[in-house]
Formats: sequence, C-alpha cells, structure tokens
Amino acid sequence: MAFDVAGLENPVDVMYLIHRALRRQAKRAQQLADGLETGGSLQPFKLAFNDWAAALLFHSDREEAFTPAPLSETSPEPGGAIPEKADQGLADMVKWAMAANEDQLHREMLEKLEEVLAVLEDDIGTTSVITRTKQHLRRQVTELRIIQEDHLETEEALVLPVMRQTMDKTRQLAFVRGLLIDDEAQDPRWVIDWLIGQLDAEDRNTLALLEGWFQAGTRKHHLGKRQLQSDPV
Repeated sequence: MAFDVAGLENPVDVMYLIHRALRRQAKRAQQLADGLETGGSLQPFKLAFNDWAAALLFHSDREEAFTPAPLSETSPEPGGAIPEKADQGLADMVKWAMAANEDQLHREMLEKLEEVLAVLEDDIGTTSVITRTKQHLRRQVTELRIIQEDHLETEEALVLPVMRQTMDKTRQLAFVRGLLIDDEAQDPRWVIDWLIGQLDAEDRNTLALLEGWFQAGTRKHHLGKRQLQSDPV
C-alpha cells in the first residue's frame, strides 16, 4: 500500500516499508532454499536467512514492547472515526484479537526460526549441502514465510488503521523510532541500514526524513533540559 512519502501525514505507515523489506528478504531466502543442490554451498542461504531472521525478530519484539496503550482505550463513534477516549468498541476488540493472534504468531515464528537455525547449526563445518538438509530448509522456510505473511497482513488490515486514528504524529514518531532505532545495539542504526539495502530510492528518502525528525526531537529534548536548568527557581 502506498502512502504520502513527502509529507508523511501518518509516520506509522512506515511499517509498510518494513513489511515490504521483510517480504523481500523472505522471498530471497525462499529462492535460495529452493535452489539448494546436494553438494552445493550453504553459505549464501545462511547469510540471507540470518539477515531476515535478525530483522524479523527485532520487528516482532519491538512491536510487542512499543504497541501503545491507547489502542485498548478506544472505540468508534457510529459511522465516524475512532475517538481518543472511549470505554468499549471496535478498537478494544481489535486489540484483544490482535493480542491473541500476535502472541500465537510470535510463538510460531520463534519455533520455525529455531528449527532452521538448528539445521544450520548441525551443518556447521560442512562444506556442502546434504539431501536431508535441503529438504528440511525448503519446508521450514516456506512455513516461516507463510507465518510472517499472516502476521503482516493482520497488522495492515487491523492494527495500522486504528493507530492512524488514535495516535497523533508525535506519538506515531515515537513508536516508529522504536521500530527503526536499536539503542541497545553497538550500531543503533542497523535496522535502517538493513532497510536501505532492501528498498528503492523513494523509500530510502522516507527513512532519511524520519531520521531527521528523530535527531531534531533529540536536540529539542536536550535544549529543553538546558533551558529548565538555566531558568531561575
């Protein structure tokens, strides 16, 4: 789905870019798994799969950690937009359904990732693919790709529309920063760098715009702290 790249009216829509990159990585891993030949090298598949697995795990974990509470405090007005404050309604049901669905999908993704990694670990030190490894990897990558697609489609159909209507731009940017910046990593920008390698020039410009907003927000925060410190009590 396309969105306003230039204006980024809804920064949370950058999740479409992340989803696009995850789908491309999954397709690449699938192609490499399908192309494995007995006696061939596992290395190209390992590199592609590791990139995909790292990005998928980070995205899934951050969504769980950063999903904003207001989603559970909203409901739609009859025939209108979802308001910021309400007791019950569609958004509550979406939140409940997504919590159950995402938890199940998250467990299934972890299981499939672990299965693939176990196969690759068993073959550490081998110089060529054996028939058993080829068959296992093809099946497991196919299953993981299907689970990922279920996860992404559910988000796009149910979660993002609610986020657009219940979160202002400032809160959306904070959420998106959590998806793109890994403050605990040695290289906090590794997710953005990964995305740059998967997306076209227009999408890369969107990421650059978001980074500029993140940096501006950080500077504003520090300037505000200095102002408070200098103000007389």
